[in-house]
Amino acid sequence: MGLPTPPAGQPPQRRAYAADGNTPCGSGPAGAQIHLLAAVDHHTGAVLAQTAVDGKTNEITRFVPLLAGLDLDGAVITADALHTQREHARWLVEQRNAGYLFVVKKNQPTLYHQVKHLPWGKIPVCDEVHTRGHGRYDIRRLQVITVAPAIGLDFPHAVQAIRVRRRRMNLTTGHWSTVTIYAVANFTAGQA
Repeated sequence: MGLPTPPAGQPPQRRAYAADGNTPCGSGPAGAQIHLLAAVDHHTGAVLAQTAVDGKTNEITRFVPLLAGLDLDGAVITADALHTQREHARWLVEQRNAGYLFVVKKNQPTLYHQVKHLPWGKIPVCDEVHTRGHGRYDIRRLQVITVAPAIGLDFPHAVQAIRVRRRRMNLTTGHWSTVTIYAVANFTAGQA
């Protein structure tokens, strides 16, 4: 599977696939709906693989079978916090020569604590986006730090930590809210 042809003068984009679960609307009566785990190409939006997740299992056990048939060599797999599992990271890096970018939440308490308490106040914002629409005004700020081996993160192969902070103002009420999202990746800024 090749990479999309980039605009002139730009390097090719790395293949990137999202692993995510979904219960399609209308897939059955309440309590008997179908739940699917899919691998979606970030660049094209094409579903590359899909597997059913029955009531006796969960998405975590279907992650490897979902991706096993895909060419992952050099690709980056993104996933939500449910799939921020040590076994997933090891399998991707050690068995499939792939990268990962996983969201970090409190289901990995030690890692979450480590990432949350990095010196974010001293790390410059590397990207900031302002958007207005749907009755709100959003400001998103991205910070990334390559973590020195001496500090280390309690997660296999993790070398970068990411923080995305979104401030949102409801244009009707003037009320501001803030959401912070953390993630880890196994590649450096140069590799990204």
